[in-house]
Amino acid sequence: MNSHECHRLAGYIRDAVQILMQSQMLYQQGQTCFYRVAAVQLRLLLCDTVRRHGQMISIALAPRLWNDLRFPALVEEEFEPKSLSIEDWLEQGVPGCELSVRQFIRCVCDQDGGAHVDMRLLARLPEGFQTADWIFRLSKIVVKELSVKLEIRIG
Repeated sequence: MNSHECHRLAGYIRDAVQILMQSQMLYQQGQTCFYRVAAVQLRLLLCDTVRRHGQMISIALAPRLWNDLRFPALVEEEFEPKSLSIEDWLEQGVPGCELSVRQFIRCVCDQDGGAHVDMRLLARLPEGFQTADWIFRLSKIVVKELSVKLEIRIG
């Protein structure tokens, strides 16, 4: 990737981080519906894919720019914080839910109104699960880590 492409990709990532930050602010003001906006940005940043020649290819923005990207584990070890590669972080389970982080983000985007709505009962997230809260927990982690990479001030 040349420097022009890197700069352009960083711009999209910066915009997505800004949208996540705005969505967090609106969520804190009681506008919980913005979890769907945040979920779409998480998908763009971390787990977007396209099918090419019968294969799923990642087109997620952040790993394309930083292939060494790491995030803290959702469940910390007793005395030792654990840092995970982007792939391991996306494959870890969301506590209280039978979905991986990747599946959870994709489910909100593809079925729960982030980008699509699926009215089938089987497509729903677990009954009573704190979907909006978990999307924003994940987005806080992502904003913190990507802001460091982009040198953006948060808070």
